[in-house]
Amino acid sequence: MKDIISTKLKSVLLVSIILGGFFLLLEPGIFIIVMIYVFIGNVVYGIPVSFLSDFATKKIRKNRFIFASLIYSVFGFLSFILLGELGIFAVICSFLFFLSEEWQRMRKHNRGIKPANKVIFTNTLSIVTLFSLALFGSMLVSGPLFEKHTNETYLIPNGYEGEVRVVYGVKDAPRPEKSEDFDVYRINEKGYTLSPHPDKEGIINNQYFYIDSEGHKEKIDDTCINLGGTDGVQIDDYEYSSSYFTVTNTHCSETFSENVDPTMPRGLSLEEIIKEEGLDKPKN
Repeated sequence: MKDIISTKLKSVLLVSIILGGFFLLLEPGIFIIVMIYVFIGNVVYGIPVSFLSDFATKKIRKNRFIFASLIYSVFGFLSFILLGELGIFAVICSFLFFLSEEWQRMRKHNRGIKPANKVIFTNTLSIVTLFSLALFGSMLVSGPLFEKHTNETYLIPNGYEGEVRVVYGVKDAPRPEKSEDFDVYRINEKGYTLSPHPDKEGIINNQYFYIDSEGHKEKIDDTCINLGGTDGVQIDDYEYSSSYFTVTNTHCSETFSENVDPTMPRGLSLEEIIKEEGLDKPKN
């Protein structure tokens, strides 16, 4: 048992050094941190998977290498559930851990015995295929699952044209309504609204509607929206941020969506909204 533990700790150290060395060349400032995280991850996750592989393939004589590589690649792929996009590095660690284990096994049990060329070819093809599938799968699955999206719906007064702004981080602002996974913001006649939430980051996935006095909604085409940007301001010890865009119902075009028409009304700036709402006054 002592030899088994020693073998697996050697694999942990080897994988940590290899990944750390890679980041030493790529990002020298973080390679020590990478080595620490890789070491911990391999101890907590890699070693148990290694024991599982040893147990599951203990009685397998033919194609044991392929079955073991399958176990490592599957658990490497499943790591994305906990690690998200970092699961890609877990697959790489799993691959290196497996190679280290097999190399040490071969040195111990197959001294002087050279595997047949057919076996070498089959094993090489299997490990390349399985870990390539695990790596590709983790990249394919983790992206859609873990990418952040803004998911905001804007209800804009019917006929309004110009800049629209949402001011975030306003402590006493009412919470936006929820519609499925979207926060719903009702824009006032002056073209803005307040939110208690922080500004969202991620892929912009917003919806835009005109709404009349009776609550009837009309979806606004993307060619009628020009995405603006974000800004922020600090007052005393409190910080406000905002995002803004420009909407039109008379100048809709691909050109407008890419380059805002300078003749469009500018709307209130973040500083003007803060003053209008009294957010610049000392809190009691």
